[in-house]
Amino acid sequence: MRSQMMRPTVSRTAARRRLVGMPFMQFAVVPLLLLAALPLTGCGGGKKPTMTIADRLRRAEAQPTPDGQAREFARIARLQLQSADYSGAEKTVGRARQVYLEMTMPVREAVPEEVVPEPVADAPAAEPAPEPATDAPATDTPAADTPTDDTPTAEPPAAEDTAAESPALPSVNAAIWGPLLVEIAAVYADAGSKGPARDVLKDAASLAPEIDDDVSRASLLAGIGGIYGSQTSSDAALARANLKKAAQLAEGVESRFRAEALAAVAMGYVKAGLAKEAGDMVATLERSARDVESPRARAEGLAAAANVRALAGDADAATQLLGDAADAAKGIEGAENRTYALVAVANATADAGDRKGALSLLAEAEKSANRVPDPDAQKNALERVRQLKTELERRR
Repeated sequence: MRSQMMRPTVSRTAARRRLVGMPFMQFAVVPLLLLAALPLTGCGGGKKPTMTIADRLRRAEAQPTPDGQAREFARIARLQLQSADYSGAEKTVGRARQVYLEMTMPVREAVPEEVVPEPVADAPAAEPAPEPATDAPATDTPAADTPTDDTPTAEPPAAEDTAAESPALPSVNAAIWGPLLVEIAAVYADAGSKGPARDVLKDAASLAPEIDDDVSRASLLAGIGGIYGSQTSSDAALARANLKKAAQLAEGVESRFRAEALAAVAMGYVKAGLAKEAGDMVATLERSARDVESPRARAEGLAAAANVRALAGDADAATQLLGDAADAAKGIEGAENRTYALVAVANATADAGDRKGALSLLAEAEKSANRVPDPDAQKNALERVRQLKTELERRR
């Protein structure tokens, strides 16, 4: 017993002294091993490394569809613009445009060949018409089935008529490529490349008649007009012409969807710098949104009007409209409609600069989505909410 009691013990002070006196490498070997096991991208091993432009370009090239490739190239070009890499952005958005040109090249090459026939090599010079071989009286009117050398052919007009009647770009989905071309043109314009921007806008405008939905067609024309009238493109005549067509379409849209179309047109007028027309259009938009019977349409319309007011720099009016839109959305009884209305208002709130308020609305939208009775509809609603939530969290 005594021997155990007299066993020497190491005091805390002595242990601390031994620890202090330990060689550095011996003391630090374990922490160094742990550090070696950590990823090189920084603290928090779950954080993904940032993709480089080269990585993004490779991912764009790997997209399975042409529109997917073009859309990714346009997004990358937009990122390059944000980094003030204007030459890089122009080159990348050029790749997006090239995807479209390659899709339509067979049609583009076929039309000139029909309209302008190839000249015949070694064609003899024009000579006087030979005398008739018989004594039959000459006539100034040849038979319908008798070709003559001195009569101009009607091939160019016929080819033009045929080209006008047949679909210009049969392989192109106008509803997809129209807005995508507008985005490509916008990148060109923001990069200062006015010529390519105008060329792409012409292609986009040629697709408008092929879009059956009036809301989508009005939105496309409004987007075209907005870029034509912007400071980077500055073509007021074409801006007004396209926006006027878009406004006429929007005013004829069914009341349930009219606010969406009017919002697109009002946004186009704002972007084009046409203040008076923009003010008139947003006033029409607000009246339309408040008068519609559907609570969801009212909420979405007021949110769209808030977007336009915020873009025009009227922050107070935008805040008031967002409050009215949120109240309208929260008062919707159906869980699915309530969810999508809250998402629309949250999106507009984020665009107005209130990220915290937008996330709060999305929290309510997620609760509402969980109450949607249909499983498939519930899944779609939750995906939409979480997609926007992820986008907002990345904006930090």
